[in-house]
Amino acid sequence: MNKKEFLNQLKRELKYYKKIDTEEIIYYYDEMIQDAIDEGKDPATFIKNLGSIDAVVSNVVRDGDFMVEVKTSNNNSITNILNGTVKLISYLAYIFAIFVLGIVSISIIISGAAMIIQSSIYLILDNLTVNDQWILIGIIVMGIGIGLIGIAIFKNLIKTSQSIRLFVTRRTKQIFKKREVNHYE
Repeated sequence: MNKKEFLNQLKRELKYYKKIDTEEIIYYYDEMIQDAIDEGKDPATFIKNLGSIDAVVSNVVRDGDFMVEVKTSNNNSITNILNGTVKLISYLAYIFAIFVLGIVSISIIISGAAMIIQSSIYLILDNLTVNDQWILIGIIVMGIGIGLIGIAIFKNLIKTSQSIRLFVTRRTKQIFKKREVNHYE
């Protein structure tokens, strides 16, 4: 099994565990395997020595100290590995992603609130038929739903911002490594 297959399969298995930060774990194993490759070890043999995906997942789920080690390792890895340019680019991409997702969630919340307010004003101030009143009540309910979706997106954005940072950092690093390899070929 190669590195990409291992990480994809690990990601698929970890998605069933809601309390585990999948991106943290993937980043940790990605770095570990890449370090082994950089040291000249055979990736397939190294991955085989890690154990089966089930054993890795079981270790992650059972061992609470493991997640502390993973978070510490990931923070040290990000701090030590990235040089100034890559760090700047990855943080700019991270800030851009958070900004765009934040704007989208706030826009959705505002849209829902506007639907609620506008429909409520018409419902209260206009002399409407019963059918029109039911339509406006439906629009108010839709506005509440849309607002709740925006709030959920915003809450999830705050909760997963660390995972987004790890994902952006990992992808930026991969892009620069590919360019570095292509440059020397």
